[in-house]
This record gives sequence, structure tokens and C-alpha cells, in this order.
Amino acid sequence: MSFSLVCTGCGAPLQMDTEGERGFITSEAFMRDKPLCRRCYRLIHYGQMESVQIGEQEYRTTVMRALAKPSLILYVLDAFDMAGSAVRGLAGVINQHEVIAVANKIDLYPHGSSRDKLRQWLSREALRLQIAHRAMLPVSAETGEGFDALHEMVSRVAGDRPVVVMGMANVGKSTVLNRLLAMAGDVQERSVTASPFPGTTLGAIAIKVAGGLHIVDTPGLIGRHRLQDRVCGKSLGLILPKAALRPRVFQLEPGQTIYIGGLARVDFEQGEAQSFVVYAANQLHVHRTKLARADELYRQHLGSLLTPPCPECADDLRGLVATPIRVKGERPVDVALPGLGWVRVGAAASLTVHAPQGITPAVRPAVFGVAERGHGGSGRRAARFGGARSVNPSGLRTVFAKRGESASGGRGGSGTRGASTAGRHSGPATRGGKRP
Repeated sequence: MSFSLVCTGCGAPLQMDTEGERGFITSEAFMRDKPLCRRCYRLIHYGQMESVQIGEQEYRTTVMRALAKPSLILYVLDAFDMAGSAVRGLAGVINQHEVIAVANKIDLYPHGSSRDKLRQWLSREALRLQIAHRAMLPVSAETGEGFDALHEMVSRVAGDRPVVVMGMANVGKSTVLNRLLAMAGDVQERSVTASPFPGTTLGAIAIKVAGGLHIVDTPGLIGRHRLQDRVCGKSLGLILPKAALRPRVFQLEPGQTIYIGGLARVDFEQGEAQSFVVYAANQLHVHRTKLARADELYRQHLGSLLTPPCPECADDLRGLVATPIRVKGERPVDVALPGLGWVRVGAAASLTVHAPQGITPAVRPAVFGVAERGHGGSGRRAARFGGARSVNPSGLRTVFAKRGESASGGRGGSGTRGASTAGRHSGPATRGGKRP
């Protein structure tokens, strides 16, 4: 027996026919005032996630239906993963409407970061990703930072247009919406399911709030181009940042390699000795070794020292593709790995970046290109601060480890001027294609 009612948590149509399909609800749960499908009930009350995904075509249909008339779009992006959180293939549709770009998770940036400079950089990145926008508003759904400005702007410019909230899965879209609804005084009546798992919202949810504001929450799209969408639930907890990033600075010479877990590897092949700054979840293990033994290390320690992936992750995460990248050194750049983080390179270098099939490293202007410019080059300025592990004036933890040492944080694409990239398959983090 099927019904036209939808789940008040995720928006999926409720049904009693097929257990395991989205929207499944028991007859007892259906009689409640605000029925939740079994998936949302278990997620909210027990933190248990049942894997249900919305297809890309269904997602596009849902978004295009929501944008059938002139709308104000709240385009929620992940400030930690701008390129990875941009919805692909809908720029032509989205740009027909007025857009407020909301960069969530701004609290993950290192303490002391200039919010004004970050906002300018985030706006430039959004434009580079073909997201035209009226305003860029950095926010933190976790701390509430930036929400007064967001609420004021939405209330002021929406008029009688629907406010369509959209974005990739796991950018915090539902949490952003819940905080906005709380500011409207209607959170208990209108809150939607939010969790650390991707793809929580499955169907469009129409919400009316005080003052006549009409909000449409669309599902979050799960893509194959971000690592956070492809690892298992256990490994997801290792790669998603839980607190402000503590950058790790490695003084590298040509012929050295950095592993970020077992999901990415950056080979420094040619150039002057310099600092490589790793921005990734503090709890994610980062390991430096000699390039000559990088393949052997991968074969022997994948899933232990180099993790994720773990045994529960999909097999396609264990075969890595090599992408040559040449940094000209005209200005600092970030080598971004969608869903994982980025590595800042400040001087000329020839690199090879390894990542799983379908994960494309993107080279972009460095987010901290001005504030940290002194930490590029030969690394002599960073060396002044001495010590095996020290904190320099920019708040960067400098790692002067011996070759083969590691660093972990403790608690918890397209090219740009100055760099060029091209991909080639090399097997699992190797050039010889050997499988561990």
C-alpha cells in the first residue's frame, strides 16, 4: 500500500510496500502526527544510517522542477571543498535565477584566518566554478557565525519568490536550513533531518515560515568525484574535519613523497627544497617518505599505516591514478583533492599527484597565498623557528621530521595560471602499475 504523504525528515514519499526502499514506514509509525520513514527515525534516534541514494537524473529533475519559476537560490557550498561541492551540469539552469552563495564550514579554517580575505577568495573560487552569485556569505552552521547576515539578506531580497536551497550531499545543507528556521522561530515544526552522512535529504521539502517566506529544500546529490562520497562510514569519520584545521608543514627536498592516508600521494620530483603545507582533517594520518620507496610502502602498509581506505572501503579506492603537475612558482597554488583537502605549494616544482580513479586533482590559486607567502620558496624562513615540531607566527605546525616520519593532527578541476596538469594511469600509487 502506497501513500502520497512524504517523510517529514527527508521528503521521500512514504510507502509500506518494500522494506529497504526509500520512504518505507511501518503502519504504527504512519499514524504519528509527523511521520518519519524508518531510515530517518533510525538516523535521528540511533545515529544509524541506511544507505539510500538518489540518482543523478532524479536529482536534476527534482531541482529543475523546484526552479520552474523565478526563485532565489541558496547555493550551499563546502568552504573546505569548494570545487568538490559544486553541482555539475546545472550552471545554465542555476544562473537563470538570483543566487546567494553560502560557504558553510568556515569554522574549519585555521584560527586567526582573515574572514574578509576568505570571503573574497571564496567568491573568486565560486566564479571560477561558473557559479554567478549576488553575494558570497561564509557561515558556520556549527557555531552560527554569519547567520545574522544570511537571515537578513534572505528576508530582504526574497520577496514573493520561493527560496530554493540546493547543494551537494554533506555540505551541511540541512543543518544550514535548520539554523535559518530556528531564527524564524519555527525549528520544531519545520526542521529537516541532518546528519554527518551524505545524502540525508532524499526529496524536495516545501516549508512555509512566518512572514510568508516559502522555502524549498532539495536533496543533496552524491557524486563519484569526491572521496567523502566513496569511502565507507568508518573512513568517512577519518577524512571529514571535526575542528579547525591545524596545517602541517613539511620541508621537502626533491625525491620525497607525502601520503595523505592511503587515498592520495604527492611526489616532489624536481625543484628547490621548499615547504609543502597539508590542509586535511586533523585526525587523518599524513606520512612522508622517500620517493624511491613509496611504492613498496604502499604495498606493505595500505590499510594500516596508510589508511583510509580500510578493509570495508570499496576496492576501487585501492588503485590510484597519477597526474603530473608543474607549478611555475609565479604565485602559491593549492593542489586540491576533492573531498580530502589540499596541499599548498609556494615555489616552482614538478609534481606527480596520485588519487583513486575518478578523483581529479585541481590546481587553484592558494587560499592563503598572501598570508603565508613566506613559507614557500626554499623553506629557509620556516627553518628559523627550529625545533622538531613548532608553531610559527601564522599558526602553522612545522614538521622537521626525518625522512620516513609521519604527522597526524592529534585530536579528533581545472588548472590555473602558474600550473598545468595532465592525467595518466599508473596503478595503485605507482608508475609501474603493480598491485599490492
